[in-house]
Order: sequence, then C-alpha cells, then structure tokens
Amino acid sequence: MSKFIGGLALVMGMALALGAARADDDAKKAQKDLMDVVADIEAGKDVEAKVKAIKKKYEDLNSTMHVYKPREKGGFGYGPAGKGDGIELKILNLGKRALAAGALAKEKADLIKLGYINIGVAKIAHAYAPTKPKGGKGAKEWKAFADDQEKASKDIIDAAKKGDAAALKKAASNLNNACNNCHSDFRDSN
Repeated sequence: MSKFIGGLALVMGMALALGAARADDDAKKAQKDLMDVVADIEAGKDVEAKVKAIKKKYEDLNSTMHVYKPREKGGFGYGPAGKGDGIELKILNLGKRALAAGALAKEKADLIKLGYINIGVAKIAHAYAPTKPKGGKGAKEWKAFADDQEKASKDIIDAAKKGDAAALKKAASNLNNACNNCHSDFRDSN
C-alpha cells in the first residue's frame, strides 16, 4: 500500500511539474506575443488582428498578465534586473510618490516602455471580456476598466516624455486603480 501511495505521489508531483512548465512556456510565448503587439502600437499600426490571434491562442488572460511579475518569477521586469523588478510593483511605487527629476529623466525610456506594455495588455484584455455577468457586471464594465487602463497608460507615456513627475504619479495611481477595480470585480471570471 505504501508503495502505491508513494508511486501516486510521484506521478502527481510529475503532473504538477509538467503543468507548471507548460504554464511557464505559455507565459513566455504570451510575453513575446504581447511585445509584438506593443511594437505595432509604438509604430502606430492597428493591432486588432494580432489581439484576435492572441485570444484564440490562449485560453485566458493569465498568460499575458504574467508580464507584470518580476523577472525572477518569469515576468518581463522593469528597468535593470534585480529583486522585485516587476512592472506591477513599479506601478504601485510610482503611484505612491513622485519620482525625483533626475530619476524620471534616467528612467524615461523604461517608463515609456511600461506605458506601451500596459496599452498592449489593455487592448488584449478587451478581447477577454466575460460573456457571463459576475455580480451584476459584465463586458461593458470589463471594457471600461480596460479603457481606463489604456488612458492611464497613455498619460504615463505623456508624463514621462514631458518629465512631469506629478502627472506621472497621478497616471500611475489611475492605472493601479483601473487594475485593482477590474481585479476586484472579475479576477476569477475570465
């Protein structure tokens, strides 16, 4: 009996590891697909066809959302590699206190890239609007949150280009609010 239980545990462990490896692989593929969308957004191209292809390719939005994690956890990361270098953490911190002028100037290119990545995620998120309402909220509210995310992301880009720390802080706070509002209403429904 104990050999059976041990064998069962080994098989289950291997299945979990395989599932995790497959999820990591999907996250990496989704990041590449997202960055293709981002490149087109930066170039002023239409991304509708690529967004539709991503929706067909990935069952849910989680693979794309993995981009927000730190590099050490398979995310895209922000700025130089280091502990806690995730995009999500950067957005949180930007919304809490304004960057000093020197830091803003130094991070300008990374901040602009962060904005474009968030626009890409917002455009992809649009495609994943729920078909069934949750708690009285449905596709209309989902898309409104994605629109809020896109607007705040554009504001981050504008503030970074202008070197406006106060506007950057406000835009990051608005972006964080859009994300939190959507997650609180829909996290388990997509």
